Amino acid sequence: MYKHTDSSLDILPQQSEYFWETKSIRPDIVIKHRDTKETYIIDTKWKVVDNSEPSDNDLKQMFTYNLYWEAEKSLLLYPKLDQRDSSFGKFQYIDNKKTSNTCKLGFVSIVENGGMREEVDIVQDIMAKLIPKTK
Repeated sequence: MYKHTDSSLDILPQQSEYFWETKSIRPDIVIKHRDTKETYIIDTKWKVVDNSEPSDNDLKQMFTYNLYWEAEKSLLLYPKLDQRDSSFGKFQYIDNKKTSNTCKLGFVSIVENGGMREEVDIVQDIMAKLIPKTK
């Protein structure tokens, strides 16, 4: 199994928080940037969707994750057929901190040229969708 080695990131799988009575919420991946203190959320969905048509429930779920983990960005990650990633869309919510919570749809293929893609390539593809490299 490939482990992302960017030393400026803490990657935490399935962090759980209670949100109502005994019910909890748990995104698939929480990423915390050590230098900037920014938090990012990734939640994987194993269903096929159109380019820009996430379900209302998926968006509400990401909105809740953004609030609970004080995340600046979140990514709904779907399997790729022929879709294209969306841009980050802004949730229409203003809190007292004046933060901007955004979410985008990302699509990733795990198959290439009739075989499985290398794990390192998949991870790099996913990370680039969420945290683009700066030059």
